[in-house]
Amino acid sequence: AGVAALLAGALARPRPLLVAVTVPVGLVATVSGLGGLLATRAGTLAGLVALVAGGVVAAVAGRTGAARLAAALTAVGAAGGVAVTAAPTLDLPLRTASFAVLAVAVLVLAAAALPSGVDPIRGRVLDVAAQAVALLAVLLAAGSPRYAAAVCVLWGAAVGLRLLRRGEPAGWRWAFAGIAGGSELLGAWLLLIAGGVVLLEAYTLPAAGLALAAGTVALRTRPGLNSWLALGPGLVAALLPSGVSVLFAPDPQPWRRLLLGAGALAVVLVGAARRWQAPVLLGGVTLVLLALHELARGWDLLPRWIFLAVGGLALIGLAATYERRRRDLARFRAAVGRMS
Repeated sequence: AGVAALLAGALARPRPLLVAVTVPVGLVATVSGLGGLLATRAGTLAGLVALVAGGVVAAVAGRTGAARLAAALTAVGAAGGVAVTAAPTLDLPLRTASFAVLAVAVLVLAAAALPSGVDPIRGRVLDVAAQAVALLAVLLAAGSPRYAAAVCVLWGAAVGLRLLRRGEPAGWRWAFAGIAGGSELLGAWLLLIAGGVVLLEAYTLPAAGLALAAGTVALRTRPGLNSWLALGPGLVAALLPSGVSVLFAPDPQPWRRLLLGAGALAVVLVGAARRWQAPVLLGGVTLVLLALHELARGWDLLPRWIFLAVGGLALIGLAATYERRRRDLARFRAAVGRMS
């Protein structure tokens, strides 16, 4: 009776007092009916399926935009409830419901991509609702990293396909790209956790690569953007964790020191070739810290006179070419200052 009253208010032609009567009556009857049906799983499923059916009908054929939007959101919520309730009804673990909930999210995402006609807001609201349903799917699978990783990877692929829709505003494309990339990254991290991987770079480098790829695209599409805003976060994510591990960890980590130095040198060279200031300075600082670290490690391994001789020769060479070194330093500062 409640669903029928709500459908009457949504589908019938506007008449005096029609909505004012049918909507309150329909809401009270629907809430009361669902409260009674919650006593059994089968009754809960029946009530939610009725809500899904009524919501879909009203979302397609409703007379007003507000009615269509409210009906669509009701159908989304009820469909998510059906997906969650079905698993315990079939005596399945709750984490298996995550894939059913994910299927609901994908359907909502596909519905949001349909032409909205006179409802330009409907698609955006459904996009947000789809993200909320997908988050519920991840939370349902939180007890099993492999299930959660599969949900994240599948959702990232679905959102990646969604951003390919023609006519999508640039802002929404960026949002979809960020959600898709973040979902895939989270899925990769969860798989690493499930596999017991403890290597630091296995977690930091994928995130850094994603951030650097997005920053590179942003530099090419937004002329006013500088390299610090576009590439700085990705470079810090790539260099800082490994650098902290090298500088402060008690074990020697020779391979990590070697690879970090090679990576920092590559960053400096790429930044110099592209005239990007952030890679040159961040990579250069990393190389300087690594060099000082190696000097400190070799302090007790070599005779003291070697360091004194090298330092003395360096001072003599600097004094002999002081004016030229000043000019070189000024040119270097000017070149770095001209970088973006």
